Amino acid sequence: MAFNPAGSQYDFNNVRQPAPPTAMQSRSGRPVGTAARQNAEARPLTSNRAAKFSSKPVDPMNQTASMKAPTFELQKKVENGPDEIYKKTEREINNLIEESTFAAARGATQEALEKAKDAATKEKGLRKQKETAGFADSINLDLTQCVTFNLGVQYQNCGLYTDALNQYTAIVKNKAFQNASRLRVNMGNIYFLQKNYSVAIKMYRMALDTIPKTFKDMRFRILKNIGNAFVKLGQFQDAITSFESVMEGSPDFQTAFNLLVCLYALGDRERMKKCFAAMLAIEIPGFTEDVDVKGTEAVLRSDTLQEEMKDRQREAFKYIVDAAKLIAPAIESDIITGYEWLLATIKASNYPAVESEIEICKAMSYLAKRDVERAIETLKSFEQKDKQLMARAATNISSLYFLENDFKNAEKYAEVALAYDRYNAKALVNKGNCLYMKNEFLRAKEQYLEAIGVEADCVEALYNLAFVNKKINAFIEALQALEKLQTIVPGSPEVIYQIASIHEMMSNTKQAIKWYQILLSKVPSDPTICTRLGFWSSREDDETQALHYYSEAYRSLPSNMERVEAETAGRRRMGESGPWRRFVADVAA
Repeated sequence: MAFNPAGSQYDFNNVRQPAPPTAMQSRSGRPVGTAARQNAEARPLTSNRAAKFSSKPVDPMNQTASMKAPTFELQKKVENGPDEIYKKTEREINNLIEESTFAAARGATQEALEKAKDAATKEKGLRKQKETAGFADSINLDLTQCVTFNLGVQYQNCGLYTDALNQYTAIVKNKAFQNASRLRVNMGNIYFLQKNYSVAIKMYRMALDTIPKTFKDMRFRILKNIGNAFVKLGQFQDAITSFESVMEGSPDFQTAFNLLVCLYALGDRERMKKCFAAMLAIEIPGFTEDVDVKGTEAVLRSDTLQEEMKDRQREAFKYIVDAAKLIAPAIESDIITGYEWLLATIKASNYPAVESEIEICKAMSYLAKRDVERAIETLKSFEQKDKQLMARAATNISSLYFLENDFKNAEKYAEVALAYDRYNAKALVNKGNCLYMKNEFLRAKEQYLEAIGVEADCVEALYNLAFVNKKINAFIEALQALEKLQTIVPGSPEVIYQIASIHEMMSNTKQAIKWYQILLSKVPSDPTICTRLGFWSSREDDETQALHYYSEAYRSLPSNMERVEAETAGRRRMGESGPWRRFVADVAA
């Protein structure tokens, strides 16, 4: 019954409210789609499920059950089982070996040895556990060999050669270890360091016999070691045989140089020439490539490989130059003729930089023969060559003119050298020396300071700076320069004498005596130093010590009457009339 409020003028009994339209109905209340027909009676909606479709597959033959794989229950991992314990221990041992090798690479040899010992102790305990538990077949021999080898290496790094030999011997004697015989090379190296060269050669040869011929590089390395050991024994012919075998199979500059040394010892001129020519025929990787670039291009092209190539070139040049200096006096009757043969041979090769170095060596040979004019003439030939070479040549020419007291030309060529290379420390020193000889001490000091700024460890600049400071009475600055020089060349008598002399000029008696005593330990019985010590000991009223030093001076140089007078005066002050008379009688005789 419809609700009709009392007093309402409207009748709601016959009102019907239709339902709101849905997505499947139009606003007229009729369904849409195929079920809707204009002026047609609405029919009920059908199902939207496809025919014969079911979420559960139909399997009338029950084939799915027969094809299902059987399931097995997985066994749970036993955390504390023996296998897991052994594996964990092996991992700990491997970690100790790695830590030991890393420490050795850092230079911490003692730490590396301790780690190696810990690894060896753990590995030994692990083997005992397996043997006791009946797992001897599962002992890891590779781990045992690795631990023993690492321990031997760390003993060797620490200088404990006997312990290292014991470890290597244990590996070599165990036939279960693979390639154990190669450790005889390590044993040979230890015997070589112990200067037991005969046993070292024996070990090298035993290792060489067990290495297949396919390992050529390793065999040649061992042959080099054999040759070096023969050189130490003075058996140059046997060493030559080993080095020649290497030169035939895998030539390198170091082996060629060692072969030249042996041939030089035997005085075989023709074979020295042949060996030097073979050295020049050795190829340097990347030498023909243009690696000498400058500026931004050099920065762009600079890499590790290029630096490695340059290092090899520098090493090769050094071996060639050293070899030329060695054999130049021996391959011909005269050293100049020897250098001329070397230059002719080098010109036929591709080593222009080496050729220039040999030219400079030739000029120095002229200088050694006191033929300064020929030396200067040879060096002047570099004026048309590379600027860097000209700078070096001009520096040497300046030094030669300075030795000849031709200070004008010495200064001229020092300036030429500086024009080619403004940061040439030796040229700056040469120019400072020329200014010093002209009594222009302050300008000379400026040149020495600039040279030190270019090259902080320039010994000549530091010494001359101290000398010029001493000349202008700047004693504190002179001592500072000498103290720095003392750290570079400790124990130099010249430096110690200058320090003592400056303290003497500053009236620092005790410091002067101290440094003169240090100097006397370097040059014992030097009469001048003994006289100075006698003088300053006398000033300190130590007549006994003064008499001792004067006596030492007289014993070293009896003809110096100044020392005789000083000693007799000292004896008179001490009241030794009898010994003084005997002393005067000895001098009179």
